[in-house]
Amino acid sequence: MSKKLFTLLLAAGIAVFFTASGIQAGTKAEDVITMKSKLLDAKRKKSPDAKKPSKLVEFTHKKHHEEYKISCGECHHDKDGKPLADLKEGDDVKKCEECHTNVKPKDKTFQGVYKKKPIDIMHLESAIHENCIGCHKEKGLKVGTKCGDCHKKM
Repeated sequence: MSKKLFTLLLAAGIAVFFTASGIQAGTKAEDVITMKSKLLDAKRKKSPDAKKPSKLVEFTHKKHHEEYKISCGECHHDKDGKPLADLKEGDDVKKCEECHTNVKPKDKTFQGVYKKKPIDIMHLESAIHENCIGCHKEKGLKVGTKCGDCHKKM
């Protein structure tokens, strides 16, 4: 086999490999995820509560999708806040903190779902709380509308 043919076949093989792996790439939605954030971790380290155990939230994709019949797009949205309607498992999605980058709300009100004041939707905690608590209230669920319902000591 000539060097030229070998090089051509090797380049084609590499191209096929990367194309195939790119097609398979995406974000695997774990069944249970712990809502963690580098932004919030950094904020917490500077807070007076830094020595207390974290109270993180565990979220179950499977339960919300299969039992509650909630589509992926009801939580995951585009830059304009519109649901990603055609989203399916395995698609690459951004984490909340990639767009919601404010760690301090502009408004001193903690959440819009608790008080009837505007919230800073770019504030990470506000965006998450508004999405989760807002949905639970909209669906008439009693669980998940109080801090301790979701925030457990880890």
